[in-house]
Amino acid sequence: EFNSFHVIWKDQDNITHKEPLNPYSITFKQGIQHVQHNLQMRSHFNIGADELILFECEFDKCKPAILSKVNDSGVLLYDIYKHLPHYPIIQVHWEILGVLMVPYKRTIGIERNHLSKSDDLGIEFIPSNQKTKFNPLLYECDLHKLKIINDTVHVK
Repeated sequence: EFNSFHVIWKDQDNITHKEPLNPYSITFKQGIQHVQHNLQMRSHFNIGADELILFECEFDKCKPAILSKVNDSGVLLYDIYKHLPHYPIIQVHWEILGVLMVPYKRTIGIERNHLSKSDDLGIEFIPSNQKTKFNPLLYECDLHKLKIINDTVHVK
């Protein structure tokens, strides 16, 4: 790895990540942006969620603690941590809160205005006038499949 300066942070699933950063050329703000980018990439790869809803660094919970005004300026990581013993061979813990979601444009609608009736399969579909409660495991398009399975299992 480039150096022995590492930033350690946990994601919302409590998985610990270790990011090597160059404290001589990266500002605190750039380091935060780097962590944010990596969080988005990991979340997109794992569950498809890459739209950032919330991302903040809790300065008072960082170890060692960071002054909150550091985020607004272009202070190098070197200037923040140079007073620590054994610098630059240190690991710092940043308390990061990041919440991401799947963008709306990549979601699939589950409501259908017109359900096709399948007469050739001998299935009678009776639409209900009542709005049913949402069941994330059952889609309306699956009703035909379930009816076929039920008829196959219970052959008269």
